[in-house]
Amino acid sequence: MEIAEDADSLRTQERDNIIMNYEKGYRAGLPEDMGPEPVGIYSSTDRFGILHETELPPATAREVKQMRREITRKSKWMEMLGQWETYKNSKKLIDRVYKGIPMNIRGQVWSVLLNIQEVKSKNPRTYKVMKEKGKRSSEHIHQIDLDVRGTLRTHIFFRDRYGAKQRELFHILLAYSEYNPEVGYCRDLSPIAALFLLYLPEEDAFWALVQLLASERHSLQGFHSSNGGTVQGLQDHQEHVVPTSQPKTMWHLDKEGLCAQGSSLGWLLQMLNDGISLGIILRLWDVYLLEGERVLMPMTSIAFKVQRKRLMKTSRSGLWARFRNQFFHTSELDDDAVLKHLRTSTKKLTRKQGDLPPPGGALGRGCVVGSPQPV
Repeated sequence: MEIAEDADSLRTQERDNIIMNYEKGYRAGLPEDMGPEPVGIYSSTDRFGILHETELPPATAREVKQMRREITRKSKWMEMLGQWETYKNSKKLIDRVYKGIPMNIRGQVWSVLLNIQEVKSKNPRTYKVMKEKGKRSSEHIHQIDLDVRGTLRTHIFFRDRYGAKQRELFHILLAYSEYNPEVGYCRDLSPIAALFLLYLPEEDAFWALVQLLASERHSLQGFHSSNGGTVQGLQDHQEHVVPTSQPKTMWHLDKEGLCAQGSSLGWLLQMLNDGISLGIILRLWDVYLLEGERVLMPMTSIAFKVQRKRLMKTSRSGLWARFRNQFFHTSELDDDAVLKHLRTSTKKLTRKQGDLPPPGGALGRGCVVGSPQPV
């Protein structure tokens, strides 16, 4: 009895320490004699916020052209955002998302795509209430703390332990675990919330997460509650759709036991957490928020096509690393070409799906998205 009480007391103390560190802020993770910001840090930070070990070379001609193109496109996007009801279901919106959302208005676009302001205005106190409740009683606090520590650490926003963005991420995940107890906390939620925090303020990022998981279009109802990692419904789709275009590659991946690990949203999130190729990931994420789950399998199909010969020759021990590194190294050469290929593949696979039986149970296994916690 005393042993159990001691264990409970120790766990409570650990919980209190975790909360205290996040309340104290980034200095909780630093020696007291920590000096000022290292000189030259911004010369090794790329335009997406990723920190590199060495000073970055000057922008290439292609990068300069892309930045200039974003500036010229911004006025068109602002006009479209100002007339959202007219454009929200239009082909022009789809065309412009595939061409690329300017970075300095990406948060505004994500906000309207997920209808954040409306749901936020209808629930003015919910986020604050859920955050405080999570601090008091969330059973996931230790796992959330561990995952926050490792999420997007190569990004300048998230590099400081207990820094502002780590604190916001911690609070969002705690709040969501209380807001939707049927889901609670899944480990894939940390990189998703972090991605939203790159372009949205804290409460908006919380509602973005809420809207994303509640959306039938995005099909995140199949998140696994233990260990996270994949979306069940997409694995069902994979059995029907991808083999029609890449049967040999799929057979090899299945034989190596890596279908789930190399599929769709799972590898997209893994790339994000590795801090690899954030530019292309953001553009893929833009399309996903617009189009929903129908683009996830074409994303995987593109990766298979790019690297199918290498994948066929690679054993399990090196398959995932090569799949990841080679595909994203290749895709960095021309982001526009990857997005153009994605749009073509989406249209083709959508047509093929019309001739195939529907996937298995929509909710799949593991945790499911249910009704939110009443306030």
